[in-house]
Amino acid sequence: MKRIAILLPALLITLSTFGQYGPIPEKNWQLVKDYVTQQEDFSGIMLLGAEGKIKINIGSGFADRSMEIPFTDSSLYTIGSITKPITATSILILLQQGKLGLNDKLSTYFKNVPKDKQDITIHHLLTHSSGLPGAIGNDYEKLDAEKFQARAWEHPILFAPGGGYEYSNVGYSLLGMIIEIVSGQSYSQFLQENIFQPAGMTTAGYRNNAADYRLLCHGYNPDGSDWGTSHDKQWDKEEPYWNLKANGGIIMSAMDMYHWYLALRGNTILTPELLKMQTTPYTDEGGGSFYGYGYAVDQQGDCVQHNGSNGIFKADFRWFPKADFFLFAATNDANVRLFKLNDEIIQILKTGELPEQDHWKEISASDFPKDSNQYTADAFIHLIKSYTIEKADAFIAAHISSGMLERNGKERLQELFSMLHGDVNPDSAIRTYSSGQKIQIIMRAHDENAILKLTLSMTEHKLDRLSAEMEGI
Repeated sequence: MKRIAILLPALLITLSTFGQYGPIPEKNWQLVKDYVTQQEDFSGIMLLGAEGKIKINIGSGFADRSMEIPFTDSSLYTIGSITKPITATSILILLQQGKLGLNDKLSTYFKNVPKDKQDITIHHLLTHSSGLPGAIGNDYEKLDAEKFQARAWEHPILFAPGGGYEYSNVGYSLLGMIIEIVSGQSYSQFLQENIFQPAGMTTAGYRNNAADYRLLCHGYNPDGSDWGTSHDKQWDKEEPYWNLKANGGIIMSAMDMYHWYLALRGNTILTPELLKMQTTPYTDEGGGSFYGYGYAVDQQGDCVQHNGSNGIFKADFRWFPKADFFLFAATNDANVRLFKLNDEIIQILKTGELPEQDHWKEISASDFPKDSNQYTADAFIHLIKSYTIEKADAFIAAHISSGMLERNGKERLQELFSMLHGDVNPDSAIRTYSSGQKIQIIMRAHDENAILKLTLSMTEHKLDRLSAEMEGI
């Protein structure tokens, strides 16, 4: 779930995992509670729990600033691409009912599938290995199923089905259509009857008669202006059009997500066998992350997660089944760095230590590079803007610390640098900042509306740790 910034803005080098599975100390929970409370600019909800119980429930800021409606665990908002696990779960329910097969091809359900896409299966759609593009239009473009299919069929395939990884909203919208075709119900009706009601997710859905939409959050742009609510946008009556439907945009509350965690934990929706199938690592995303059926997972099965954003709203769900712990957080403020905050929270819970605070100072473009750390950063910029494996090997030899090489290995570093090369805009202007032994690089992503933030931690002027985030749409 890393490659497409427009969909999932958090680019994590590794999945969050717990090294041991004993109870998290109470003092660590208290540290997290204090740390979140101290985030003065946070607008949103932070919900954490373990062993089936809520441990931390903190709402902050306003769901609607003009009306001064507070953000609480009952506030409603889009969860973005966390919709994808729900779509994938629906497919597995239909599999369980014997109504479809994971090796079924597109031609089983759709007409006029072109030759280059005829071998795409449901499994390929679920795992982003179909070769279909990330997106084929704006979320709110008026596009019905027939027109959506026609546009998807005419778009060149990126690779042979099963031959690679490309995070694809298009593939998940097609899965939503398959759900409707096979079940004979609308996508929303199927979810209500087969997922939301059994799980106790009482206010979840694009529109839900039981939900109080006076609690629907407004989103806020980087300049503080009001983006509006999801229901203010152009929809097809009760649901979005197909550029968003089934791949993103479902509305729910933090309490709905808590019940989703309980349903996963208790196998309320899927049998243990199907849940294991769903959380199996199938497609390599790079950086130690793999994509299962609707979730990003690690090879050890420690962390099952998905996040989502439309550039204004952000939401993040992380489930640690072995540790029996979950985190869900959401914000309605484009300026909140939600995914970074969640990473810090996980580290506090793991270590009992507060994160080191950075004090960034911008480096003048006329002065960059001016010292050894900055020369390493400059070499890194040139590498990801014009990647070749030969340049990667030279960079690793000259600028990677022995510790980073030992932890990751040469092939994995090559893979990470290649992945970042695919995400950056090589013509982007660069802004750089320094804080102690760290250099931060900010540049435009391949998608013109997204920004890539890269943080390089140095040891003896060599790159020792790397983190990356996608922000904005």
